[in-house]
Amino acid sequence: MKFVLEGVMEFSKPLEPVKLDFPKLVAKEINSELFKKGVPQEQEGSRIVHWAIEGSKLLVTIEGTTYLRPHDAFLRLRNFLSEKFGKDYGIGVRNIFVRDYEIRYTPKKLPKEAIQVKVPWVKSIELKGNEIIIKLQNLDSTALEDRYVERILRRVEEKIDAQAYGGKAEHWELIWKSKEKKPVWDKDPSEEMEKRGWIKRFDVGVWLYTPIPAKILRTMQQIALKEVIKPLKFEEVILPKVTPLEVWLRTGHVPGSSNSFFYVSKPLTYDPEYWEGFADYVKVTNKIPYEELKEKLEAPRAGVCFAQCPPFYWYFEKKSLQEENLPIKVWDASGTSMRWEAGGLHGIERVCEFHRIEIIWLGTKDQAIDIREKLVERYKQIFEKILDIEWRMAWVTPWYMAQAGQVGEAEKEKGTIDFEAWLPFRGSRE
Repeated sequence: MKFVLEGVMEFSKPLEPVKLDFPKLVAKEINSELFKKGVPQEQEGSRIVHWAIEGSKLLVTIEGTTYLRPHDAFLRLRNFLSEKFGKDYGIGVRNIFVRDYEIRYTPKKLPKEAIQVKVPWVKSIELKGNEIIIKLQNLDSTALEDRYVERILRRVEEKIDAQAYGGKAEHWELIWKSKEKKPVWDKDPSEEMEKRGWIKRFDVGVWLYTPIPAKILRTMQQIALKEVIKPLKFEEVILPKVTPLEVWLRTGHVPGSSNSFFYVSKPLTYDPEYWEGFADYVKVTNKIPYEELKEKLEAPRAGVCFAQCPPFYWYFEKKSLQEENLPIKVWDASGTSMRWEAGGLHGIERVCEFHRIEIIWLGTKDQAIDIREKLVERYKQIFEKILDIEWRMAWVTPWYMAQAGQVGEAEKEKGTIDFEAWLPFRGSRE
């Protein structure tokens, strides 16, 4: 990788006193010593190739390699000059800023199409021959210290991987399938239940279930409790159904599934007087003024439960667990979860509102794998002996990893298993 950085360092006073000695400082201390620390012998790190002083500003051009990337060298330079100029001249560093930063490298895989990373610090990303050229701009000290550059580079690689991935089917690998079975009925169950008045569409991907389908769902739940949860000694918990975005950030659901959340916004204030005009408008017009409502709400800071497990992980944040207290096995069915289902909605089998039992376990690697294998065997028993359906198991890349570009060669122990049942009304088994 090759890097060229153009940066500005602003000081508390004009730099006239240092002008005379600065060339010697660059040659003998900065390029020869400061920028050599930690760089393997016979390898190039970073070096200042051009500099200029304009009043209280120092302008530098730094070229470098992966052994010492220029943005790290720039931070190192700030600390060095802050100490030296402070001691020798009583001059301090006020702030640093990278105007332009060009990064060139040859990726392991070439992108199939143009790559974009839509953040303010990315000026352009181009492919020239076998080389990717990334041009960054306007990076302040926060962007440098919080490793935005590394994250942008990683995001580019994730997007290249995602292009190679090209969709779930490319990472689908059959593990096991049952025998083919002759269907006893081949109609669309959702259409039939709608005709009979058993279910009614309440909203997009949301259904109202009358007593008969409600009993079917509860029967399925009882089967799961009797055949899986109780025999394997999972214990019930009640998990929150509104999750802060910061929790999803730590679990990886942000950014991977950001396009699938149902976001939650709080009012700017709960003061009834603030809402009086809104109430008056609704009373008079019998309509919801959605634009006015939007102005009265905070930006979303949370979302409706997407997957039930993130609050469980949050519970254990910064906690140390003794191995003798593992594994921990819990389940939750205290409320619905909501997500926009990619790939199209259909009937009650592809919905936005899910009535689910979430089974969660925590343990050592061996314990986690052992529990998973026991669960798989229990699921097989239900599908084969109780439901008597035609089904199969497959390794897949988790949806949140796929959408975030995390599609590397992960160990299969950590992979996701999909259980897929054939629906006769759809026709083909593929």
